[in-house]
Amino acid sequence: MSNGNENVNEIEQRARPRIIFFGMPGFFSLPVFSTLLASNYEICAVVLPLRSIPGATIPPLRLRSAPAAVKLARFALQMAGGDPLALLKLAWERDIPVWEVSRLAHPDTVAMLRSFQPDMICVACFSQRVPSVVLSLPRYGCLNVHPSLLPDNRGPEPLFWTFRRGDAVTGVTIHIMDEAMDSGDILLQEQIAVPDGISYAELEKRCAQLGGQLLVRAIDDLYAGRAHRQPQDERLSSYYSFPQQEDFVVKPALWRARHLYNFVRGIGHWEAPVVVSTGEEGWCEVRNAISYSHYAIDTAIEAGHGTRLFSEGSGLEELANGNLRVYCSDGWVELR
Repeated sequence: MSNGNENVNEIEQRARPRIIFFGMPGFFSLPVFSTLLASNYEICAVVLPLRSIPGATIPPLRLRSAPAAVKLARFALQMAGGDPLALLKLAWERDIPVWEVSRLAHPDTVAMLRSFQPDMICVACFSQRVPSVVLSLPRYGCLNVHPSLLPDNRGPEPLFWTFRRGDAVTGVTIHIMDEAMDSGDILLQEQIAVPDGISYAELEKRCAQLGGQLLVRAIDDLYAGRAHRQPQDERLSSYYSFPQQEDFVVKPALWRARHLYNFVRGIGHWEAPVVVSTGEEGWCEVRNAISYSHYAIDTAIEAGHGTRLFSEGSGLEELANGNLRVYCSDGWVELR
């Protein structure tokens, strides 16, 4: 017969929810995963998307083993370290199996996930749609960390559209996943300010850190039976797909200076540059914004210390320091 201490240990072990984590190498998944580990849950496995290679036969899943030569240096596991393998290294350090999956609905994938008997699946940035056969596996459902105030700004790149729309406030939502895109019941939600000049990477980091904290609260509430599920109001919903080439084009005459400044500051370091278009004869690609002003346009033109880069009236000016000044509907922005 077990003694009292052993019985207590068994109860404590059962009291820890079993979680499978879905994420990706990058800046959003890692802070959320790190927060889950610090909360002492039983993380059974990490699941990453396996990229398809044209012309190659891709298995539905494979176990990603830690290379023998990998040194799990602590500095490489820091959230701000920028190491693309940091999430994998952190999982390997904790002896958590890492599975790469190309087809979530494949019977082999489903059997692997089911074998862990998860209480929950937690998702923080995952490039594949989660099918119903997987959504139904965990006892308490699948929880998603979404960086917007749902039901507004659904879709795969909400932070891009936060900058594109010029939002002064965004947020993070923890919701139960269903078969539609970002439409399941909300468990927790909190706002985040979007200050002037913040970069995409910094805003993503702040959302991920808050998302990890909210996810832990949601897990605890669900497991304790005190969670409050709030259905999303479809009348307030909006959806945006992946940004297209035209979504990086800005016509400054239609934009306020502050909006243009924040969009370039936020998005200018993406692979695709922001294109400032001032008409058929005037356009340029920019990577950074230096400053903006709300001066009236006539006053700003009179105060300029450069020459027009394009035809008169195009609204684009080259400054003596090599930067560009573009004139918006209510002022100007200095761009690099």
